Amino acid sequence: IHCATDMSGRYLLVAFNIPSMIHVFRLNGDGTIGAEVPQDPSLDFGVYAHEVRATPSGKTVTLCSRGNDPRPGKPEDPGYIEVFGLKDGKLSALQKLAPHGDGIGFGPRHLDFSPDGRFAYVSLERENALCVYGMTPEGRLSGEPLFQKNALVDPDGKKKHRGQGVGPIHVHPGGKFVYQTNRGSGTVEKD
Repeated sequence: IHCATDMSGRYLLVAFNIPSMIHVFRLNGDGTIGAEVPQDPSLDFGVYAHEVRATPSGKTVTLCSRGNDPRPGKPEDPGYIEVFGLKDGKLSALQKLAPHGDGIGFGPRHLDFSPDGRFAYVSLERENALCVYGMTPEGRLSGEPLFQKNALVDPDGKKKHRGQGVGPIHVHPGGKFVYQTNRGSGTVEKD
């Protein structure tokens, strides 16, 4: 569902959503994809991984696992932001972020970093919100968001207009603007 390179350009990081996982491949000198780097099978990649990104530190990788809203006959799947160490193509579990510790009601879809590496801006699909986490120089995120704001003018837009959902997010290279998309597919009859 998503791919990115590490900060050195030596590894390709590939996120899969069903089943949720990250594969890491070596990148050859000519840019072609090389051998897969085997990962520890005990690593947890959450539910419905959506985006993998290398952090500005070059030492860690983030994974947004969106989870899923409840459906008839199926309970909600929790969402998480996970931070993995990355060394020689091998991932190691470092941090798992989820409000209230269980990830219920948390749906991180995408994130981007401030140019100075101090903040991670997260697009929360299931909440239709934007939140901001602090970042350490080593590439970990603050335990709690520093800020969160609804991304819809109408906070009930998701319920009233089925299909409202925030999507990808991008921080302007100058760091003064954050762009967040809205993938609204519902329609509203008017007049």
